[in-house]
Amino acid sequence: MIKSILFISAFLLCVSTTSAQRVRTVFTGDFSNWTYNNYSFRTGFQNDWDNWTCGSTTIRTTFSNDWDSWEIGDVTLRTSFPNDFNNWEIRGYDKTITIKTTFINDNERWDVSGEIDGTVRTVFSNNFEQWAFDLDMTGLEEDLQIAIIFVAIYTSFKDQL
Repeated sequence: MIKSILFISAFLLCVSTTSAQRVRTVFTGDFSNWTYNNYSFRTGFQNDWDNWTCGSTTIRTTFSNDWDSWEIGDVTLRTSFPNDFNNWEIRGYDKTITIKTTFINDNERWDVSGEIDGTVRTVFSNNFEQWAFDLDMTGLEEDLQIAIIFVAIYTSFKDQL
């Protein structure tokens, strides 16, 4: 009986992990270069964590060295409260999306709600180089998609600095 439960649990975990989209670092240990499907994220300059690009889209802090507020094309990405990186709010195109940690100060699991619902989590425990997105972003504007993906990237590089 226990073997059957373990087998079913492992199978369901494998299925849920393989069906999710993934964002990952291009090079192991390099948090300045990421890929997600056809998207490529990278810092504008080496060790300049305030400026990023995703294709032709610029991702930058609203104010220098203020990581509470970002601009991504026509979208804003902000923490709900200053210096509280457990809860983000994305606004743009008359839409609001909230991304918050499932458990306070556990940056490995995030819940997404608002215009879309789903989860974002690290694929492997305590490894911030690969994230699984269990979200259907079909029909969502590209800048909003980039902002959602960027929360995982931001969490990864912030925790490594």
